[in-house]
Amino acid sequence: MNPLRRVAELSFAHLINDIYAPVLMALQPVLITMYGYGYFQAALLPVIHSLTSSMLQPIFGYLADNKGLKVSIGLSILLSGIGVSLLGLVPDFYCIMLVCVVISGIGHASFHPGALCKVSALASGSSRGKLTSLFVVGGNLGMALGPIIAGIILSSGGVPQVIWLIVPAAIAAFVLYYHPISDECLVVHGDTRKIKEDWKPVILLFSGATLRSWVTFGAMTFLPTYLVLEGYPLLEATMLVSLMLLAGVAGQMGGGMLSDRIGRKEVVVTTTLASIPAFIAILLTHGALLILSMMIFGFLLWASFSVTIAMSHEMIPSRVGLISGLFLGIAMGAGGVGVSVSGVLADMYGLYTSLELFPVILVIATILFILVKKPVHITSSE
Repeated sequence: MNPLRRVAELSFAHLINDIYAPVLMALQPVLITMYGYGYFQAALLPVIHSLTSSMLQPIFGYLADNKGLKVSIGLSILLSGIGVSLLGLVPDFYCIMLVCVVISGIGHASFHPGALCKVSALASGSSRGKLTSLFVVGGNLGMALGPIIAGIILSSGGVPQVIWLIVPAAIAAFVLYYHPISDECLVVHGDTRKIKEDWKPVILLFSGATLRSWVTFGAMTFLPTYLVLEGYPLLEATMLVSLMLLAGVAGQMGGGMLSDRIGRKEVVVTTTLASIPAFIAILLTHGALLILSMMIFGFLLWASFSVTIAMSHEMIPSRVGLISGLFLGIAMGAGGVGVSVSGVLADMYGLYTSLELFPVILVIATILFILVKKPVHITSSE
């Protein structure tokens, strides 16, 4: 089986795994209106899931790198699915719901470092960007499909029907059990030169990725409200954000493939820098120009996401698990904290003023990316 097909299978597994977290968002209005949950109680479910996943990912990565712990990706998906689907049986028992969310968060956390170890092992130097992007896109599609699937299920029979969400996870776990994908967490490619590992550029790359996550989640969170305030109907506003996210999926694949041709740092710096005027245009235009600006912004900002992960794997090939946990766990979680800061600023100074901060954040991220030094190859004599 060639690497492209194996990574495609991992990407599909990523899609299944990432379906479940967005379901917690879709449950919010039902829990509040039908089960009497307070806003804080309902919101705590996705928050606990996010915190569990974000904090545990680098730990699972560290254990994989240093202790040889290998969590089956099939088991990870099964835990993600079981935790969320059991919510359909216990909506009247809040403490049990929190436990279920933690179980799902553990599955979500254990999946990414292990799966990215496999991707790194399968990706060669000439296709690492493309294959890493293919894997990450699977998660993007899962995040997009989750609310849709949850909406259909909730509309058909309410919260008890959520138990049926166990089916995709169970099927995926069954298939992966009888048809496992290579689990060697090794960097295997044709370029046999050794890398001089240096954490300083990784820290700069991680810091820039964290700031980019702030803007990414901030745009997803606040642009629908901004568009409604600008006079767009709610349905149209949400559809425009969906278009932006779809453009981001295309950007991820395009950025990954381009990075294999012209260089990873070049793609990361150029696309992040170019996303700044695109976002400013969103705040200054209306109609067709605004729609075009949103799609360009989505394409450019998301184009560097998987490329930074590929870069980090090349910089510290002996710590792929830990690196994956940091970039997909801590950086994403910290970006979510940044969104909370933006919300506070919006309450104090207005939404438009809060959005005006995003280009500044991207400027800082671009500077950090520029300062990242490329890996240094060393000869055997060294």
